[in-house]
Amino acid sequence: MADTYSYETLKTQYMDFTYPLAQVFIQERDFGENADGFRLSELEVELSCGFEASAVTFSIYGCYDVTARQYRMDKLKKYACLGYPVRVLLGYGSRMTEVFRGFIAQVSYVSREGDPHHVQVIAVDVKGMMMSNCYARQLRADCYSDAVREIFTQSAYQQMNSYGIYDRLSIENTPDKRPDGRSGQVSAETIEMVSESDYEFVVKAAKRFNYEFYVDNGVVIFRKAKGVSGCLIKLGVSAGILEYDISYDVTGLVQTIEARGMDTGSGRVFSASEKYTNKISMGNRARALIAQTKRVYVDAGITSAEEAQYRVSSLLEEMAYRLGSLEAECVGLPELKPGYFIEITGLGEPADNRFYLTEVRHFISDTGGFRTRIRGKAASITP
Repeated sequence: MADTYSYETLKTQYMDFTYPLAQVFIQERDFGENADGFRLSELEVELSCGFEASAVTFSIYGCYDVTARQYRMDKLKKYACLGYPVRVLLGYGSRMTEVFRGFIAQVSYVSREGDPHHVQVIAVDVKGMMMSNCYARQLRADCYSDAVREIFTQSAYQQMNSYGIYDRLSIENTPDKRPDGRSGQVSAETIEMVSESDYEFVVKAAKRFNYEFYVDNGVVIFRKAKGVSGCLIKLGVSAGILEYDISYDVTGLVQTIEARGMDTGSGRVFSASEKYTNKISMGNRARALIAQTKRVYVDAGITSAEEAQYRVSSLLEEMAYRLGSLEAECVGLPELKPGYFIEITGLGEPADNRFYLTEVRHFISDTGGFRTRIRGKAASITP
């Protein structure tokens, strides 16, 4: 769990959120210290704990020679070449917090009416590179968490680690790894990559056990979904939130989820079911509407009772978190990041609730200053 932050403490430390600043390091060069007259603008950091890659977008101005009618590539190449490692820090005054590590994946040379010649740069985290390859091979690992670790032992990822594109791995053991360190698999042949990328394989493994797979500022995380406790920060209309939209929706909810599969060799059917018992309304009408409702999933990938239980838990959690949704714009808070719970307070029940952040977007503009937009979801109405 990350440190728990106090909004009032951050407000004091950031001097009432005045003098917002961003630092972008490209190949460990601080862009702000360039002596070439380049100016960085329109910085946006998009972070997610979903399966997509997190990304950073920014534009470089002052890099076009109007007289020569060409870009100043002799100087620009230090900051806008594909593959260069990127780090981004955000904050106020002299207090800065690192929010992103990745590499330059796209460079565009742009000119539009009313917008002078400039270069737009997009950087993504290590997951962006994992999507590129595609092959079939048998892994040495005999459980899925070890298989994920094995993928990151490849030379390409070791090199990315040495460049600082990612820092370290935080991989939680999957249930198929026994406490004694042995695997629950029958043989190593059961874990194979079949015409899929590293990214597709790890995502498949995550879905199999209801795990999350994302990158948190250079840390590659593979863990049980919502596997954090505590509250990252408490926010409200008088504590950081400028705009908000909180909603609850019972459509799509059912009382019981069941998952079924079959062992094709023996013909044995495996199934598991769970009930959704969370509080979904201030009254009792909504609960009555979903009483006795049921949804059954048939999954050919389920070949044991344990896998049926993993699958039904995943499906129930996915459904439960459709209930509540949060979208809000806040003052710029670099401490906000996906993969953690926050609490909304000061609005009264049921708007006050505990939400799991799934997306965080930091953006700094010349006119709007530093703002953070967040998206979150809730599985129940907090009593």
